[in-house]
Amino acid sequence: MNLLSKTVKPAERFNILVKILEYQDSYEVLTIDSSACATLLKIGQDQKSEAMLATAYNWIGYYLFFVKGDNIAALEYYFKAMPLAEKLNDKRRISSLCFDIGNIYNIMQNQNEVLKYTRVGGNNLPDKSSPMFDYMLVQYQRNMTRYYSDNRQLDSALYYVKAFTETSYRLGLLNFKYQAMIQNGYIHAQTGENELAETFFKKAMEIGVSIDANTRSAPFYKVYIPFLISNNRIDDAKLQTQQMWGISQRNKNPNYKLVATGLKRELFERLNQMDSAYFYSRLEANARELIFSQNNQNIIQAIAFKDQLRGIEEEGRRATYKSQFRQYILLGGLGIFTIIALLLYRNNLSRKKANGLLLLQKSEIEMQKRNVENALANLKSTQSQLIQSEKMASLGELTAGIAHEIQNPLNFVNNFSELNKELVSEIQDIRRKTQENRDEVLEEEILRDIKTNSEKINHHGKRAADIVKGMLQHSRSSSGVKEPTDINALCDEYLRLTYHGLRAKDKSFNAEMKTDFDASLPKVNIIPQDIGRVVLNLLTNAFYAVNEKSKMNLSGYEPTVTVSTIHSLSSGEGRGEVLIRVSDNGNGIPQKVLDKIFQPFFTTKPTGQGTGLGLSLSYDIVKAHGGELKVETKVGQGSEFIFKLPIV
Repeated sequence: MNLLSKTVKPAERFNILVKILEYQDSYEVLTIDSSACATLLKIGQDQKSEAMLATAYNWIGYYLFFVKGDNIAALEYYFKAMPLAEKLNDKRRISSLCFDIGNIYNIMQNQNEVLKYTRVGGNNLPDKSSPMFDYMLVQYQRNMTRYYSDNRQLDSALYYVKAFTETSYRLGLLNFKYQAMIQNGYIHAQTGENELAETFFKKAMEIGVSIDANTRSAPFYKVYIPFLISNNRIDDAKLQTQQMWGISQRNKNPNYKLVATGLKRELFERLNQMDSAYFYSRLEANARELIFSQNNQNIIQAIAFKDQLRGIEEEGRRATYKSQFRQYILLGGLGIFTIIALLLYRNNLSRKKANGLLLLQKSEIEMQKRNVENALANLKSTQSQLIQSEKMASLGELTAGIAHEIQNPLNFVNNFSELNKELVSEIQDIRRKTQENRDEVLEEEILRDIKTNSEKINHHGKRAADIVKGMLQHSRSSSGVKEPTDINALCDEYLRLTYHGLRAKDKSFNAEMKTDFDASLPKVNIIPQDIGRVVLNLLTNAFYAVNEKSKMNLSGYEPTVTVSTIHSLSSGEGRGEVLIRVSDNGNGIPQKVLDKIFQPFFTTKPTGQGTGLGLSLSYDIVKAHGGELKVETKVGQGSEFIFKLPIV
């Protein structure tokens, strides 16, 4: 820093700041200096240097991701730096950016993009003669190790972790040694070699203490605490979990908070402390929503899509330039050969050259056609990835409705507990009397009442626990496994939870709920979380529709949502289908948009109130179950969504 204060030349100040940041990142100092990043950007802008700007954008993105946990802003800066690095053919910067982008996609759980950018970074390593070759190589080996270990491809993970460990120790960089030991422990834990895994984890802890790896501990705790829990080392797991929790509270990084709340939830689930598990599952869901929200997913996909379009356009420009250059050379050569042909072979050679030119032009046209087709295929693939990512985003939580549902069994528990307290007092009074004055019949009757009340307390306590467990299951991703499910119970549960959830957000909201369930309906083999999401989407839309109409203050209007089920045997002997109807008496759907409602991203709601993916996702889920989803509507009178599921 003393040297920096004495340096006045911008280029020298820039290079010294970069070395300071690299030291902070690679060695014991683990707090990236934001002011240094800002100074880099100022120097780059003043000097109008694309190389400086590419470096500055890279470090700003690194600071935003690593220190602040702002994944979107970091990704924007990385993609601002990438075209500058590519223009300068700066392989060291290209590989660095690719590895950093891969790190963000790892947090966002997009493993396809992690592998894609890690491989691009590996293909752009600096020359082996470069002093930065080993530093970029070790990052490539780390990212490949992490990808294969996270995806449980353990043979490949073992191959890369060996190379990663050797390079880390050869370079003597403590930060990478620390990460290598974590990955060794994680991989051997997955192979069942617990003693060897524990050895590597302890080495990681020793290195972490020596470098005070406070803000780099999240990846360690993320794999070490589940290892402790799976080996029934609960006390150790509690201690490590509390340390990770402290880090997440001190640093305010949403990426750390997601790890910490998930570990807390997992620990309390193992301890069967479901109230605490539910509490932390809510915090985890909030952190996950902050990182993986619909809007964030849209922005990240838009950023990546824009960069892919830039790459496709750049590739197209290069292909066009090469094609034109070749055409100019060919035309020039053709002119020379034409003159020679006229002098030597006259018409005969002219015809041959003309035919050759036609064939060459045809080949060029076909090549350009293939380039256009490839570009279109890339665009369609990117669009499909965007839609799929949107469909798998979080569908929201039903927290407010849970409080209402759990209140009933808790009221029973409280009431019967009070009764037992009074009955115990009565029997104590009886037993204070002398033997000849005691009423044994009354005493026996009171004891029977106490037993009956205790059974009711036990029953309703289990009911409350079942509600908590059920909601924990609803808040997680689908298991993908079909199981026999009571459709009537599922619809009834989601109806009540959706209504009370909306009531919690808007106390003025009211609507009448009606049900008409077919009692003869057998259990249906479905993925309950997925079909539950379909019911949730349809009910949310129905309540939204009646609420919007109620705001019009129409005389005599009673907002009503109805859910019904019907068991139909029309599909053949020994088989059948269930029809689930969700209807409302809202304003209905205009005919001009009716054909678009199942299209991705189409919504009739105001900006910010809908993503246009709820019905699209529902349509795909029902189709995947071999069913059918359709809508019937009358403008001004309401809508009815009907979906059929086969009973097999």
